[in-house]
Amino acid sequence: MSNFLYGQTLHINKVSCIYSALWSIKNHMTSALPYKLLAKVLPQFGYAIDDCKITLLGNGLINNTYLVQTTNKIFVLQCLNQQVFKAPLQVTHNADLISAHLKIKSDHKSYPLTPIYQLRSIDNKNHVKVQGQYWRSLHYIPQCYTLESITNLDQASAVASAFAQFTAAFSDFDSENLAEIIVNFHDLSMRIKQFQQALANAADTLLIAAQTSINFVQSQQDFIDSIAEITKDLPLRVTHNDTKINNLLFSKATKQPVAVIDLDTCMPGYVMHDFGDMIRSCCASIAEDSAELGNMSLNFDILTALTNAYIAGFNGSLSEIERKSLIFGIKLMPFMLSIRFLTDFLNGDQYFKTTYASHNLVRAKNQLQLYRLFCQQETLLTNIVLSAPASNTLG
Repeated sequence: MSNFLYGQTLHINKVSCIYSALWSIKNHMTSALPYKLLAKVLPQFGYAIDDCKITLLGNGLINNTYLVQTTNKIFVLQCLNQQVFKAPLQVTHNADLISAHLKIKSDHKSYPLTPIYQLRSIDNKNHVKVQGQYWRSLHYIPQCYTLESITNLDQASAVASAFAQFTAAFSDFDSENLAEIIVNFHDLSMRIKQFQQALANAADTLLIAAQTSINFVQSQQDFIDSIAEITKDLPLRVTHNDTKINNLLFSKATKQPVAVIDLDTCMPGYVMHDFGDMIRSCCASIAEDSAELGNMSLNFDILTALTNAYIAGFNGSLSEIERKSLIFGIKLMPFMLSIRFLTDFLNGDQYFKTTYASHNLVRAKNQLQLYRLFCQQETLLTNIVLSAPASNTLG
């Protein structure tokens, strides 16, 4: 995923990498800008560095991203991190396919949001290569903002509708035309194998600390088998794979979603993953790294609003098995994320950024508790999903 900047206020409140970490803006610091490198990159997009005001975005740990302002244009310039994206040209190629398809839909009034697109170089390419690094330019959407949490039911409906409309817009697009940017990203069986490998190699002290969580994960074989079984029958679609509220731009004027952003992990997938991750990230009462598990509860008003709007956003095009899979997705995403956190803890915190020794274990316990709460309410979840209207009957 990439760190985009949008909005007239010229700020960014979210940079998401593969596993969605939040970073703050770094102030414009002349000494931090690689002017010699930028002086070689910018002319390939048609601009001289002396004519540009450049602001460094993010902290440089993922994609290096800059806001570029000239006298008549504002755009985003980004260097793709090849440690994260091993095949950067797949990222830019996917982005072109996605934006081209959405533009056609938008032009025909069948996609209500604004497509995100890459600008072209002077050689009409979607990237340039300078000193072995891949750079791209992205268009800038003014007068927008992003949010970090849902605060009301109308907002929940708008969020779910936007993500559903995004995937539904690709109903006539062959998802296999997109490269799989992160292989097996939401493959539970692969995550289980990684977990088992971590168990075999973990230090005894880590195994002892995590034993209760390990035992619980190992007790969930029936659920693991059920995911494997339903996945066999699901159609592949173009999915976003990071359906959090902060991956939407909202209009300052209307307070409604304007665009779905952070498209670097858009690839073939299943709707239960996008839906489940949206529910996971929006409906718990505490943050995913909170240790106050006794305070965790589920907001079923938000969950119902999200569910109704998401299903209606497909306007009747969700198959029966896809709708059923949404119930599985609600439980799957916190369960799978807990396994990823637990695996990283056992591996010595090699993957996720942590701020203290047991941070990943706390996260794992948090997501396992969320999974438990969803499992305890399966009857209610089933009723909410299966009773949701298949299309928006209003207006």
